[in-house]
Amino acid sequence: MRAALPAFLIEAVFYVASVFEETRASLRKINSRMIEATILWASALVPFFVFSFGTATFHLNALVLLALLCGVLAYWHVLLPRRAAFDFGFLVIAAAPVVLRVFSRIYLSPDGHTRTDILGHLTWIRLGIAALLVLREWQPGAFGFWPRVHEWKIGVIYFLLVLVPLCVLGIELRTVEFAPIHGDWWRVTGVAAGYFLGALWVIALSEELFFRGVIERALLNQWRSPVTAILLSAILFGAAHLWFRRFPNWNHAFLAAILGIGCGLAYVRTGSVRSSMVTHACVVTIWRVLFR
Repeated sequence: MRAALPAFLIEAVFYVASVFEETRASLRKINSRMIEATILWASALVPFFVFSFGTATFHLNALVLLALLCGVLAYWHVLLPRRAAFDFGFLVIAAAPVVLRVFSRIYLSPDGHTRTDILGHLTWIRLGIAALLVLREWQPGAFGFWPRVHEWKIGVIYFLLVLVPLCVLGIELRTVEFAPIHGDWWRVTGVAAGYFLGALWVIALSEELFFRGVIERALLNQWRSPVTAILLSAILFGAAHLWFRRFPNWNHAFLAAILGIGCGLAYVRTGSVRSSMVTHACVVTIWRVLFR
């Protein structure tokens, strides 16, 4: 981890910067979209070089695969027209490496068990954010790390609405088992806070941007039907979780779809990705702290 730490610190800077509107505004000032895409593509390779050489895990095949994947994502909206079919293709490309667990074959763990592929996930998320919001100029609604007061309120309300059905169905379907974390109160509180912030700023931030800020927003723009938009985005959200732990994991996909409805309602209510992020992160935290 000492050898990998510089790469994680570099990626952390890139990741945080990609979420701030000020960074994206600076990129937009560049007159050439091709140059913008090239900057994004090159920045995605920097953490890999630092990590792979620092941990002595560099392989040319891994570099070529990463360069190809990041190239497709970075240049997609530069080379292809802005049409619904190509936007859908972008989402498929964005999801594929995560579903297929590609990054564990690129960011090789030096000791065989440390989750160094997380570095690849962070790179992929922030590259997708920049490509979508800068090159595609998509408008997902309010987006960022920290929700405002009314977004916290709405997010928590819809979390509470889906909490009971998720817990009851999860136990009945034997998808989860009640097994709360034991220990001193301060330790449990610290673990819960860590889970929540991690879920809010990584899992919920990325998934809610793409499923609510892109898919649900596109459906709302197209059909003007909140019910249709919420249900379809929730179904797709659930389908994306069929690969969780094993394939096909229908029970987990069903529970994820219910969560998707709650997040979709929060998004429609506020027009903000941040409110659905709160709903999503609260559910993940309860799952990690009280169930297994």
